[in-house]
Amino acid sequence: MELKGQIDVIIYYNEINSYTIARLRTEEDGDITIVGYLPFVNVGDTVIVYGEYVNHKDYGKQFKVSTFKKCMPETLDALERYLGSGSIKWVGEKTAKRIVKEFGDETIAVIEKNPEKLTVIKGITQEKAMDISESFIEGRELWKIVSFLDEIGISSSYAKKVYEIYGTNAVEEVKCDPYRLIDVVRGINFKTIDDAALKIGIDSDDEQRIVYGIKYALLLSSYNGHTCVIKNNLLDFVSTLLRISENTINDFLTQMKAKGIISIEKRDDEEWIYLTEFYEAEMFIAGKLIRLDNVKNRKRISFAEEKLEKIEKQNKIELSDKQREAIYAVNEHNVCVITGGPGTGKTTIIKSIIELYKQEGKKVVLCAPTGRAAKKMTETTGEEAKTLHRLLQITKIDDTKYIKEDIDIEPIDADVIIVDETSMIDVSIMYYLLKGVYDGTKLVLVGDVDQLPSVGPRKYFKRYNFLRKDSCNCT
Repeated sequence: MELKGQIDVIIYYNEINSYTIARLRTEEDGDITIVGYLPFVNVGDTVIVYGEYVNHKDYGKQFKVSTFKKCMPETLDALERYLGSGSIKWVGEKTAKRIVKEFGDETIAVIEKNPEKLTVIKGITQEKAMDISESFIEGRELWKIVSFLDEIGISSSYAKKVYEIYGTNAVEEVKCDPYRLIDVVRGINFKTIDDAALKIGIDSDDEQRIVYGIKYALLLSSYNGHTCVIKNNLLDFVSTLLRISENTINDFLTQMKAKGIISIEKRDDEEWIYLTEFYEAEMFIAGKLIRLDNVKNRKRISFAEEKLEKIEKQNKIELSDKQREAIYAVNEHNVCVITGGPGTGKTTIIKSIIELYKQEGKKVVLCAPTGRAAKKMTETTGEEAKTLHRLLQITKIDDTKYIKEDIDIEPIDADVIIVDETSMIDVSIMYYLLKGVYDGTKLVLVGDVDQLPSVGPRKYFKRYNFLRKDSCNCT
């Protein structure tokens, strides 16, 4: 189903993914609430939206947009409203009214082809006229990105990301090499891109096609939680995906390894293939944890057993042998893991650790991978807990598909860092966390094997036995 109208009001807009709630003014059906991914849409835009009506439990009838197209305003009133929406540099409502009144049906042609004529309008200089024309044309280019991606079967929700990477030349860039979208769009279907590429004349044995087919396979594995793939499995998958021989793929694996795109590790008579950034992140994580644990234990508390007994009396609690063992392990070692299902006493352990170290004048920092987990940690301990993103000041990272080495992580000011729900941490966030941990800081990783897994890859935990055998398991 389709609707055509002009965007009257934008009620909500998500800057990260362009999810929008807006009111569409139509001639036949009046004002309609539309919801969906609408990048580059502004008040005053004329659009055709495709989708279906749905009933929201709180807000009632809405039109859910699956895709859309922008149109040039078809009336002078609509054009005036579009120009005055604030999306075009130097043009507000009053200036838009003057421009349309002066040029009428020729307004668009003047702006695009003869912008110097705009200087007859009060307040528009030659420089501003050029800016107005460039801004208007750029807006048209953005529409082309949405339209082009839709034509090749890619959701408009990705248009903003594509534009941020390639700018107004995005359509030409993608046409030259559609496979680059795999680096830009998380979870994109390779077949969609491949079909588009083959249609525009890219050969089936093209180097980019094969390289990105291999990268796609490794990324697809990462979406399922794995940082690497057994070589034979990779060969089989990519051969089926690209319809080429395994020998050809093997040759390209050698080239990709030489260029540093992938890393290959041999263990247990199997070759494992990584995207190099995941391999290097794993190596950093393992190495940093080993180094943290081997650094001299400067935060060790003397007479911890006696002090813990006082805490028990003050709080009128009686710790179990396993709980004491966990707390003593934290005191004796710089890196510890505390595991156990619900109701096994992990919260009591955390609270006792906090109190023990605070009484010694030590700074304890609490954190968790999600807002919900951090809030729960705050409520159960009475101490502030932050999300890892907030703690590390990486809140603007919206896609952790790749490790971003250029991100500066400020060192975490803490003697003890306690991380709850560690099972939910993927390789990229663990990488960022450990970049911020001083050598000598105690790191306590709390979790439960039955908790939700991470969204991103995190199988490095199974690869390296970097934690001490005497790390406590609270059961």
